[in-house]
Amino acid sequence: MKQVNVRLVVVSVREQRLETLLLRLPGSVWALPGAPVGDGVTLEAAASRALEAQTGVRGLRLEQLYTFDRDAAGVSVAYLALIAAERHPLAPGPEVVEVRWFPLSDLPALDASDQEILDYGRARVRAKAAYAPIALDLLPDAFTLGELQEAYEAVLDRPLDTRNFRRDVLASGVVEPLGRVRSEGPGRPARLYRSAGGDFQVLAPERRIARAIAGPEAG
Repeated sequence: MKQVNVRLVVVSVREQRLETLLLRLPGSVWALPGAPVGDGVTLEAAASRALEAQTGVRGLRLEQLYTFDRDAAGVSVAYLALIAAERHPLAPGPEVVEVRWFPLSDLPALDASDQEILDYGRARVRAKAAYAPIALDLLPDAFTLGELQEAYEAVLDRPLDTRNFRRDVLASGVVEPLGRVRSEGPGRPARLYRSAGGDFQVLAPERRIARAIAGPEAG
């Protein structure tokens, strides 16, 4: 029977760019978080335990990405997690030398299988942006519309029209005002919002933002 392993693609937006969480193992080997799946343990439980044990990050919502059959090397089941990095302090586990965020545009050398999983996860994040408010998972509990736009721009790696973006986000109902503001230098303080919860449906009020996020190829 083949060995089954879990691997995790953990993504956040830091300094207006999309970044992922990597482990430095003994021998200066960089890798995705992950571990073998023990007997009687579900895949998701194994992924959650590995992430907490190796990085100190816990309590995340995980999405199963794909199952990669590695022939003699076994099977890797990949999970995706979108997080606000500042909510989750890092604490390397006993078998981990270092845990660090890396920009997806500037990664250290990875094993080919981990690189394939990471590439798949990045593509999945960008695809989800067309129909789900994923950027809300990348932000703190209270955020400005400017921060929300920056998160989407980091995911998509391209600018969005500010006026249309803000109008359509508010029309979609995926955020709600907190009744507070934050000063961000000169000018009028920015209003703070939070996620309104619920599913993001690409219906009439949301079609423009979905098209803008998906890009011109979406038609």
